[in-house]
Amino acid sequence: MLAKADSRVAIAKRQGAPRARRASVPVLIALTLWAPATTCAQAVTGEQVRQAISSATNYLLAQQIWDGRWDEYPGYSGGSSAIATLALIHAGVPLNDERMRNALVMTRAIPNKQTYVVALKAQALAAADPEQYRQDIDSAARWLVSAQKDNGMWGYTDGDRQVDFSNSQFALLGLHAAAQAGAAVPRTCWRKAEQAWTSAQRTDGSWGYLPQAGAGTGSMTAAGVASLFITGNSLSEPIRPAAVGLEIPCCGRYGSFRPITAGLNWLAGNFSVVRNPASGHWLYYYLYALERVGIMSGQQNIGRHDWYREGATRLIQTQRPDGSWQDTHPIVDTAFGLLFLAKGHRPVLIHKLRWSTDSRWNVARNDLEHLVGFIGDRLGQPVGWEAIDHKADLANWLRAPMLYISGKSLPALPEETVDKIRAYVREGGTVLAAACCGQRTFLDDFTQLAQQAFPEHELDRLAPDHPIFHSLFGLDGKEFEVYGLTAGCRTSVIVSITDLACAWEFGNLPITSERLFQLGTNIAAYATGLEPLPDKLDAVRLVQRADPSAETQPATDALRRGALHIAQLMHHGDWRPNPQALPNLLANLREQGGVDVFAQPAALKADDPLLAEHPVVYMAGHYSFSLSDTEKAGLKRHLQRGGFLLANACCGREAFDRSFRELMAELFPDQPLERLGAQHPILIGKPGRPVTQVTYRASMRAEHPGLQAPWLEGLSLDGRLAVVYSPLSLDCGLDGHACFACRGLSPPDALHLAANVILYALSH
Repeated sequence: MLAKADSRVAIAKRQGAPRARRASVPVLIALTLWAPATTCAQAVTGEQVRQAISSATNYLLAQQIWDGRWDEYPGYSGGSSAIATLALIHAGVPLNDERMRNALVMTRAIPNKQTYVVALKAQALAAADPEQYRQDIDSAARWLVSAQKDNGMWGYTDGDRQVDFSNSQFALLGLHAAAQAGAAVPRTCWRKAEQAWTSAQRTDGSWGYLPQAGAGTGSMTAAGVASLFITGNSLSEPIRPAAVGLEIPCCGRYGSFRPITAGLNWLAGNFSVVRNPASGHWLYYYLYALERVGIMSGQQNIGRHDWYREGATRLIQTQRPDGSWQDTHPIVDTAFGLLFLAKGHRPVLIHKLRWSTDSRWNVARNDLEHLVGFIGDRLGQPVGWEAIDHKADLANWLRAPMLYISGKSLPALPEETVDKIRAYVREGGTVLAAACCGQRTFLDDFTQLAQQAFPEHELDRLAPDHPIFHSLFGLDGKEFEVYGLTAGCRTSVIVSITDLACAWEFGNLPITSERLFQLGTNIAAYATGLEPLPDKLDAVRLVQRADPSAETQPATDALRRGALHIAQLMHHGDWRPNPQALPNLLANLREQGGVDVFAQPAALKADDPLLAEHPVVYMAGHYSFSLSDTEKAGLKRHLQRGGFLLANACCGREAFDRSFRELMAELFPDQPLERLGAQHPILIGKPGRPVTQVTYRASMRAEHPGLQAPWLEGLSLDGRLAVVYSPLSLDCGLDGHACFACRGLSPPDALHLAANVILYALSH
């Protein structure tokens, strides 16, 4: 918010910036935005960002006047209060906090007189509660529409003849927030605004403060790109024919929109977080505009730059000890900095795979933006999305727990991309594929991809009672045509022929959109297991994994002398539900416990003579299982001779639990399984580390909210603990994947507890 008198004395110093959620337009951005990111001189961490957000929040709250207002920027009554309120909402200050209640009362009372202020008022109220403040938001939107000039721009007030792009971008941000809250904004308003921005773009792709006057700058170019995202999205949503059942009008009528491409190219070529490019003034105003571009475009990188990581690093470097930033006005600049950090720091729920160099990968341009907007904080926290290139490395892919692939068809992908998809799923990721316009060609193409990546599994239509149909919202699974590839505990690849992409893209089809937004939310809840998402700034650490396809070890004489060799027991059931569970446990024993353990477990039947070379045997499964008579005899003999068995029911399934208890009762009828006491050496960490309290997965917490104690049972032979059994899964946690239906332990606790069991077995 900039003083009117100042701007007319020194127009070159005037740049612009407000805020908006991403909304897409016809734009070809692959040429601009995919490039390896540069490395910050100092890598900022998520904890540093959280501390900076907390400090800025405390500063703004400390500066609040008793009646709910803040010290105002000269000439803009209510502006500082509105932007401070908006920033605090995005920073997560509860709306029932007395200071926020006072701020919202004052925001509602701001008169509709100045473009900057009314736009911020609309944004703040829409972010707080669009239903409660509907009348105020509608009123602000009507004023902004009436204040637009015939040339599509805005001035400082409705009667001001001088117009500029700073006021104009704020007006669009206010209207965009109001429209998302349900306010009616005429299409002519969006169309005139779009024409104003496109006609004033300079030949180099930049924008300046005034049309055709002065040089282009970073803040105004970012404002131009963001404004065209807003107008393009709004113009792309005419009244559409209603869906018939789940038959949805086809999306994908987009082409290249070169003004945005040119603007992004200019920002990439002039990228800076140290100064406002080509200006040197209004740094925090520019950074806030840059954040809007990054979020609206769904890109991690602008050119070669990770815009959020580099911007956050700069903000942390320049934050004052009291938590503020100051360039022109401490309240306004601190609000700009806080908005950048808080909005840009949302964890990434889903990556959209850029699998082509043209627009085929992005037929539905607004699908994920609308989906994450609907999801909101239903998963426990606000979430975001980003596009990811198929050439990006696996660690970058794994920054999001879901990988989204969409299109009307899907060509054969490079072998390295297929390998990466396989590895992504192996590392716990979930692939969601959506056929735009319900094209069955896409299903055929994706089926070939799935067969190439996962030859041992098949895509099958998901049963109506599958958890994706009821994980959060109760839906009739018979209504949807959805296929899945299930390996072990989870369906890790999901393909929808029901047209999710276009339903999310349109976002306003009566009844249909609501149901398919709910289905998308259910899929996200299933894929994440309702567990907290990782911080977007945290580095993804890839563990060197043993080859899960190797089912046997070399001959006995090849085993490393002195090392611990663990066997995974093969049985007549799903004996290896999570191929990485045991290798992960062995890696943890080696790295954290200092145990010389052979990295690859042997897959052995209980009557295999090699079992004698493996003092510890691991057993898991979901379903009922059986052993032959010779296998039963071999397992009993191994345990009686000093062997040790660690067994667990994957996902806490009753079928495995019943089979295992029957097996133990048959083998050792006089030695019952009994729960280990709270002071057992395994639980208090002697040896190992104490695991007296654990965190269970969300499904178990829902069943037993107060359960925190680990549940292990043991069977003793001749005074020696020979069997440890976990009826609540260790296996899922050891594998590390998110699991909606798993009734087991969280990954860290599963690792610690299982390691304690092995260490105990070795020392007793």
